[in-house]
Amino acid sequence: MADKQTALAQTQRAFANAIRRKDCTLLQGVEPHRLRIYAQLVRNSTLGFIQRCFTETPKHCDPEQWQQLQEDFIQTGQAHSPYFQEIALEFLHFCQQQQRVSADILALMDFEYSQLLAEVAFAEIPTHFSWDADTLMQLSPVTYLKHYDVNFLKNQFEQIISQPSYLIIWRNRKFDVYYQEISELDFYLLSCLQEQPLSLNQLTEELTQLLSVEQISIPLIQNIWQKWINAQVIFPSQIKQQAE
Repeated sequence: MADKQTALAQTQRAFANAIRRKDCTLLQGVEPHRLRIYAQLVRNSTLGFIQRCFTETPKHCDPEQWQQLQEDFIQTGQAHSPYFQEIALEFLHFCQQQQRVSADILALMDFEYSQLLAEVAFAEIPTHFSWDADTLMQLSPVTYLKHYDVNFLKNQFEQIISQPSYLIIWRNRKFDVYYQEISELDFYLLSCLQEQPLSLNQLTEELTQLLSVEQISIPLIQNIWQKWINAQVIFPSQIKQQAE
């Protein structure tokens, strides 16, 4: 039994290497043209997932370098998940480990992958609910807050600027994915909700402990709170939905 398992493992490794390298000589007993077809299908599928996720990143990379990164990933990258949607994450990790692209490019890749996460992650977002200033609110599980040392939204991806930025990526109940640059105050308020559910009154009280009363604009905080409720970014942690 052990010998059969060893032989099977060796065959699987040989098959994987032949597919990765498109080299029919690495696997005996399989018709070369069939192996070539299968290898091309696997490569097209893998590259398709990468290209679908990273649409802006290639515009800021040397074309040959970007192509070589994908080729090296197919040949030597290690898969840690059986799900095809994780290919983009595996490729991001591969690029981070290789250290062949700049931190600016890696930040953009992380941003683009977060959009994919928002698109495919499953979460129920409530439709109608009641709330008041004492209602405990939570951050939507399909919302991602990002702080980068660069800014690529300021000029709509045309240039990566060396300027700190605070970003939010989220999905609404209709599966529409949005992103935008936000203020430090927005980032702070939403980060607090990411850590634990809070009510508007609790958050306001927390701010008054950090800042002087003169520095706090209660109407501004209330407007920010309402803005993100309307955007389906925050909602009650315990939901009692209202009839439409």
